[in-house]
Amino acid sequence: MRVFPRWPIPILKLLVAGWMLSACAFAPLLADVKVAPAVISPNADRTDDVTHIAYRIGRPATVSIYFVDAQGQRYYFRNAQRRSPGRYTVYWGGVINDPQVRVVGGKAMLVESRVLPDGVYTWTVEAVDDSGRTAQVSGQITLKDADASLPELHNFTVVPQVFRPNQDGLRDDWVSIAYYLTKKAERVQVYLKPAGRKPNEPDIKYPIAEKPYATVVEAGAAGYHEYRYEGGVDQGAEPPPDGEYVIYGEAEDRVGNRVVVSSTLTIVEGGKPRAEVAGGEIAWRGAMNRELSVALGQSFCFTATVVNIGPVPIRTAGPWPGQSFKFSENYNTLAARGGEESWYQQAGVWRFGVNFDTTGVDFPFRWAIGRKEDLEERLIDGRPQYYLLPGRRGQVFGCITLDQKPPVGTTFWWGGLIHEFVEVANNYIERIVVAVGVP
Repeated sequence: MRVFPRWPIPILKLLVAGWMLSACAFAPLLADVKVAPAVISPNADRTDDVTHIAYRIGRPATVSIYFVDAQGQRYYFRNAQRRSPGRYTVYWGGVINDPQVRVVGGKAMLVESRVLPDGVYTWTVEAVDDSGRTAQVSGQITLKDADASLPELHNFTVVPQVFRPNQDGLRDDWVSIAYYLTKKAERVQVYLKPAGRKPNEPDIKYPIAEKPYATVVEAGAAGYHEYRYEGGVDQGAEPPPDGEYVIYGEAEDRVGNRVVVSSTLTIVEGGKPRAEVAGGEIAWRGAMNRELSVALGQSFCFTATVVNIGPVPIRTAGPWPGQSFKFSENYNTLAARGGEESWYQQAGVWRFGVNFDTTGVDFPFRWAIGRKEDLEERLIDGRPQYYLLPGRRGQVFGCITLDQKPPVGTTFWWGGLIHEFVEVANNYIERIVVAVGVP
């Protein structure tokens, strides 16, 4: 009986590892390469849209898969990708990822991936091991009826390119993003990213949704598309931080043609505007226990303080504090009677208002949220505009003359802050009872 030596376990492990390395060294570097079918029509009709590529790697290597057209131009599907020993399969639908920049309508468009046009191509699967040994297998494949047209985004425009998302109602209060899509796309994305991002900084993306009412075609359909971007303040959110940004538009069709266009955007003074009446208090002159008696033909007056508690300046306009209203008037009739044109309602303007329970006009009596000396004056488009800066206070005061008896049932009066065409921010402050008597 023959006795075999008993090897120590560590030595046995080394022998096994050596045998495995030796086996890998003798295994074919590249084997069992198959590409089928040899004719495909990559057009998303679900018939022969893709071919199946299979191969086996015998030892660690980098693998490339490429196609060469009749003119000798090479197109990579995989370029020097690291692979461990084993079997691999992948499907190819005529798409190559070879980014290139094209100029369309005088603007740059990045083609990230595209379907090769119809024709006969030579395919090659190539492996290179760690010693530099190379193995290749080649064959032919034919593309026919390929959908090689790109979903191009023409005339991609961003207006304005300096944006103040602060709901002050001026021309830079929102951004129009528009383009013309040349063919139906499976997916279209428009988003905002900070410009000049450093490698160690997070990759932040702010998606921008298409507004259904802004276009006559459905999302992803060929035709003209427009987006209205308000920085999120229209949804009650804070906008992206002030700074330089890039707006990207991406479109990809069903077969894998994919393009990217871009433009720039600068955000300044962005933020959700917020204000409050200090302490929630209005000083109604002459009121006792929240009741006030006023004779017909007489006036009652108030004083209040408005505080900007938000991160951005808020715009306001007259009538200015100290203005008196007749009960038969409102801010519109006052403007028409000889006030300033800016006294009419304006989108984005903040005002302090006084309301009563039988009025037919919401907050008919309105004043600016501060005196001119409380505000910062800015010349915009040749016209002065007035802003209450963050953290600043504005004094508001005025009177209402009861030149006629209020409607039957008029009992309660109160104050509020109005962000015109946006919201009534604080609309039920310091309610009092006003009793109107005959003199």
